[in-house]
Amino acid sequence: MVPATVAELTPEWLTGALCADVPGAEVTSFDLGGGSDGTASRRAITVAYNEAGQAAGLPTALYSKMTPTLLNRLLVGVTGAAGMEALFYGRIRPHLDIGAPAGYHGAWDPRTCRSFVLTEDITATRGAVFGDATTIHVDRAGAESMVRELARYHGGLWEDPRLDHEWTDLVDTHTWQRTFNTRTRFDSGAMLGFRIAPDEIPRALHDRKAEVRKAFDRSLAINARGPKTLVHHDVHPGNWFRLPDGSLNLYDWQGIAKGNWAIDFSYAITAALEPEDRRAWEHDLLEQYLQLLGDAGGKPPSFEDAWLAYRQQTLHGLILWLYTVLVGRVQEIQSDAHVRILIRRTAQAVVDLETLDALDGAG
Repeated sequence: MVPATVAELTPEWLTGALCADVPGAEVTSFDLGGGSDGTASRRAITVAYNEAGQAAGLPTALYSKMTPTLLNRLLVGVTGAAGMEALFYGRIRPHLDIGAPAGYHGAWDPRTCRSFVLTEDITATRGAVFGDATTIHVDRAGAESMVRELARYHGGLWEDPRLDHEWTDLVDTHTWQRTFNTRTRFDSGAMLGFRIAPDEIPRALHDRKAEVRKAFDRSLAINARGPKTLVHHDVHPGNWFRLPDGSLNLYDWQGIAKGNWAIDFSYAITAALEPEDRRAWEHDLLEQYLQLLGDAGGKPPSFEDAWLAYRQQTLHGLILWLYTVLVGRVQEIQSDAHVRILIRRTAQAVVDLETLDALDGAG
């Protein structure tokens, strides 16, 4: 049974979720803390155990993520994203040396599209700080830490056979997007974002709006050809947390897919950095990423090929936020200021990097 809301949680349910591997361990009580609502609903939970649970060192500071509302289930449940996060924390996360929260339980009901994931509460355990594009300024050191994190999970699962033969629910980036388009009219809805946020988009891109939808599909077809690794797929600033040492690490792994590294690198850099910083640092950051990718087990392409791949993948972030600004007309799932900053940054990157030209005629 997947609880519909945190109000349905009981010590007995938490015992089943957290104590299965420790004979005699039980959750004796729990307290609900603060949280937030967006594409999913999140709440902190503090758990107490009996002596067996305490002796085993079972986690006490947890963070829950669920899909209680109809809009949550449309955006996260119907698209299968909730099931992907359960897959990540239950089966993939243990194989990666990255900064993501530890995962303790993941449940998904495909009939109701309800989901419930329990992870480490990194604010309590590691002093993590969260924010979005309105509150997090990514300086050069922060950008370099992002590049390190991307390289570690990309390199760690580079052409890993489990992507195809064990974690069979994972789909490639092109299939993921086409399925999302079918279920939510995502790509056509995103085009309406040009009307809702016209001032955030350079005139040069407005003038070529008619090319964007086909170019986006072409970029994903290229990305899905590989070489394949795990991609987070939603690496905007609101999905990174900052640790006391200043480093940035990823959470919110509900959009995972398999595809080429460049979709994450391009989205992360163009969404996190102000255009003037991106222009100044992007060559160096890409060189660093390629070196780190090789160190982590990947096979980096030449810089020339990597630069082309980077340029070809900028539409992913832009389209996501053009769709989000449209959804915001129904229910605000991200702050409007955050959304508009990301549209401005990613749209400018599409123009600066001449993405439409880089995709013109590309197979």
